[in-house]
Amino acid sequence: MCGYNYNILTKKIALSCIIVYILFMSKTYQPNRRKRAKTHGFLTRAKTPGGKKVNLARRRKGRADVAIKK
Repeated sequence: MCGYNYNILTKKIALSCIIVYILFMSKTYQPNRRKRAKTHGFLTRAKTPGGKKVNLARRRKGRADVAIKK
């Protein structure tokens, strides 16, 4: 079939895709303590009915931390 070894060809394509991903794609998780606290913190959860249930369930289960720490 056209004289190509498709197994080697697909490995080369996969390798080049990985290299492109490493060089050009940014990391998706950029840690930020303040944003994390604002999104997943105790007060944010306490504002909504669903969040209150989450806090209550974690307290009932005996979790050491009901919500994240700053």
